[in-house]
Amino acid sequence: MSGPLEGIRVFDLTLAMVGPFATAQLGALGADVIHVEAPEEAGVRRTTVPPSIKGTSIGYINWNMNKRGILLDLKQESDRDVAYRLLKTCDVFVENMRPGVVERLGMGYEKVSAINPRVIYISSSGWGDEGPMVGSPAADGIVQVFGGWSSINGPVGGPPEVYRHSTQNDSNTSNYIVQSVLLALLARDKNGRGQLVKTTMLGAIIALQTSRIAEYFATGKTPEPLGSADSRTVPHQAFLCEDKTWVAVGVVKEEQWQPLCQVLQLQDLADDARFRTNRDRVAHRDELVPLLERTFATKPRYHWVEELNEAGVPAAKFMEWDEIRFHPQVTQNDHVIQVPTRAWGTVYWGGPPYHFSRTPARVFSAPEPGEHTQEVLAELGVASTSGVQPE
Repeated sequence: MSGPLEGIRVFDLTLAMVGPFATAQLGALGADVIHVEAPEEAGVRRTTVPPSIKGTSIGYINWNMNKRGILLDLKQESDRDVAYRLLKTCDVFVENMRPGVVERLGMGYEKVSAINPRVIYISSSGWGDEGPMVGSPAADGIVQVFGGWSSINGPVGGPPEVYRHSTQNDSNTSNYIVQSVLLALLARDKNGRGQLVKTTMLGAIIALQTSRIAEYFATGKTPEPLGSADSRTVPHQAFLCEDKTWVAVGVVKEEQWQPLCQVLQLQDLADDARFRTNRDRVAHRDELVPLLERTFATKPRYHWVEELNEAGVPAAKFMEWDEIRFHPQVTQNDHVIQVPTRAWGTVYWGGPPYHFSRTPARVFSAPEPGEHTQEVLAELGVASTSGVQPE
């Protein structure tokens, strides 16, 4: 059995994380992804993001899984001709360079679509093709800040904070690229035509904030940092326990409020008119939370997690990676898997978060730069390129 994208070939002209992680997902779904790199740049990119395994960045390994890798110098006419021959066999083209770069390499949409009218051409940039920031450098943290994502992070009244998962919006944008590919392939099945699809990191980070932006448009008030608390439901945040560890508690339904009060032995709060409904509790957050904090501080975390979950109230300890990697809920569902590689030994990768009963996803090692150049050239009937000669 093969993945649902078996038979789909992807020309992968991507760099950093946004594009490569998207095409790695397409490869996991069964597509034949051919990652194209320039000979003079491949060595630099594979060592850019620390830490490394045997001299290769973990980012390079992670984001280039499930692909074949070839070296082509697109500044050389002979290698561009090889790229054009490869394009004729491809269904999808993905690039995430600054606007104008792929055109200078002879790989812009007009040229590529003229060679292969059925190709799905995905162009993903930081800021888009219009506006005053076209061509400006984009990085995950910077786009988070500009896009408003970081404005709600941090403690109440505290300094601004960038979300500490530094690739949050990179991977979010990658997911939009994958969605775009799948939808464009579906459209092509209906009308037989390829098309140009554009995504941006800025658009992805704004789309990710749907609920908080809705609050702003509904109330006219700019959302502010609330520490670990949720703006829409109360209580829904972290509480410090007697053993100096934290428990996350989320009363997300009205029917969970009474059981919470029963577990905490705070029936007087359940009967208090200020806290009767979620709307009331949100309005009186500053009065309620200190009362709950004092009670949570009287017993250890394990007590509250066990008692609250038994009562049907969502509660959990804060897991760290030295715990979660071995947790049976993770291992038995293949959320973290081990992948053997020739160059780097056994590495870990996030198991595909989808499970197809008839066309399962697959995961295999990232290529070393140019590892499959000769193999792909042979498939195209090409003897060599300017950067790679026959062995």
